[in-house]
Amino acid sequence: MDSPNNLEVAGNVQTNPLAELLIEIAQIKLNGSLRLSNAAQKIVIYFDAGDVVFAVSNARQHRLFEMLLQAGEITKEQLVSISDFTNDSVLKENLLANKLLKKSKIDALFSRQINDILQTVLAWRIGEWWFSPLVRIKGDVRFSVDTRSLLIEYARSLPAEEARRRFKNPLESLSATSAMPAGVNPSPTESFVFSRFENAALTIEEIQNLSGLPEAATFQILYALWLGGFVLRQNPYPAFSARDISAILSAKLTVKKEEIKPTVQPPTINTETPPTETKTQEPTEEIAAIEKEISVIEKEISVEEYLERTAKATNFYEIFALAPDAAASEIKQTYFGLARRFHPDLFYKETDALRLRQIQDAFTQLAQAYETLKTASSRELYDFKMRKELAEMKIVEESGVSQEEFNVHKQIDQAAENFEQGFSSLMDENYAIALPFLARAVYFAKDNARYHAYYGKALAMNNKSRHQAEAELQTAIKLDAINADFRIMLAEFFVQAKLLKRAEGELNRLLAIHPNNREAQTLLDSLKKK
Repeated sequence: MDSPNNLEVAGNVQTNPLAELLIEIAQIKLNGSLRLSNAAQKIVIYFDAGDVVFAVSNARQHRLFEMLLQAGEITKEQLVSISDFTNDSVLKENLLANKLLKKSKIDALFSRQINDILQTVLAWRIGEWWFSPLVRIKGDVRFSVDTRSLLIEYARSLPAEEARRRFKNPLESLSATSAMPAGVNPSPTESFVFSRFENAALTIEEIQNLSGLPEAATFQILYALWLGGFVLRQNPYPAFSARDISAILSAKLTVKKEEIKPTVQPPTINTETPPTETKTQEPTEEIAAIEKEISVIEKEISVEEYLERTAKATNFYEIFALAPDAAASEIKQTYFGLARRFHPDLFYKETDALRLRQIQDAFTQLAQAYETLKTASSRELYDFKMRKELAEMKIVEESGVSQEEFNVHKQIDQAAENFEQGFSSLMDENYAIALPFLARAVYFAKDNARYHAYYGKALAMNNKSRHQAEAELQTAIKLDAINADFRIMLAEFFVQAKLLKRAEGELNRLLAIHPNNREAQTLLDSLKKK
């Protein structure tokens, strides 16, 4: 028989962001609750057969009374006349009994409340989570939440590089879902990429080649299509192992009949619940208080100084006011000290909207800096990029050229470097390896005919990307109309595609420009014999 500890699954949002947790829980159709914690913020999300049906938060802006005040649905005088108005359930019953609001209006507010809570956690870059099938919402506490629309909008707003990191393997295969998600509308670009599947599974590399989009954009679109429910993928970061799923689904859980229907306030989780029961606890006023994980010696700094320092910081170390060689423990201590003192929730009551937004933006920067510097691998990569940027700035200063001119030269160099690697792989007939390099060369140097020509030649090796291959070859000719090599490459492409008349036409045009081109004449003669 499974104990509660065996049935509870835990992790962090760095490895398993809420967006992917929601997808996984929905696919498994789990019942239970997901608790999340990030510094002072505590949130619980409840699931019924994988669907989000309720959520609670200890943040003031997510409380029902605050939402009513902000929406102008109730006055402060009406609110204070209700005893224990901070309890969402008590407030709801009083509003209905006094006919201050209709049930439909209150239900809509609860749905919006859940939506706001989910949006808050989707933005988290750090934090911990715990899923338990032993704690569930009972009774009629069920609200409709359009998680798919929420997730696809989240994916669209995600930085492209962050979306790219959610895919480990360029050979990972994706396929279209059998049933389209209701009420979720893809953008024109997303629709175009989705149409490439044509009922067949495709690797990310194949999708990249067929779409012709920059690599980063392709990953972001695929991430949005996955979270939006249009494509299926084998998630490389599963939160629930096969053993976890088996234990949860096979556990025989019952509900105690004598338990009262829970209110909708944040629950306290009792880890001593008997394993054969689904125990929903009587709620408390707030979720758990902030746990003091470490002892931090804090330097005296005002909120104004903190905001100014964050705004002026040119790198992550300056946000913490630490040297680049600071110990990992020092970075951790400083982060938790700043997070405890300057978390946005602490300023909700005592500052205006503009200052609150500044504090929220500063905290986002702080969290991103800690997320990057907390592990040796990500910190090493960041330090390398920082040193590279400093070296480039020095070159710009010493050369006397403008930053804009330097960026242009840098982009040309990147294009040349990618082309050389792609061209070498193409000559070795390693087409799959050549393609991304040649694609990047074209992306960095859009006016280089040679890059387009050889990118088209590489694309031509795959029947699924013939249309794009021809487009690249035609682009090369438009950019350099008298280049005989490019026209021969296009003619060879037409021969390969069994478009012999078009091949003859291209060769005749070439010979009109270069009448003594022996290679073109030989190829044309061979076509006339067929």
